[in-house]
Amino acid sequence: MQAWEEKYYEREEGIKEGRRTGRTEGILLAKKIFRLAAEGVQTEKIAAECGVTEEQVLEILG
Repeated sequence: MQAWEEKYYEREEGIKEGRRTGRTEGILLAKKIFRLAAEGVQTEKIAAECGVTEEQVLEILG
């Protein structure tokens, strides 16, 4: 394998790993938002605790 092929392969693997990590973090965030909403926490407090905007909380809650 040539050097450029190795770099390409490593880059592609890094992209895949980043996507997996992002998906996992997104699922955990959504679960936390749903749990807090079920507990009756206000959307502005959920947003502050989760480090997202209130609009993003409302979008997730649909």
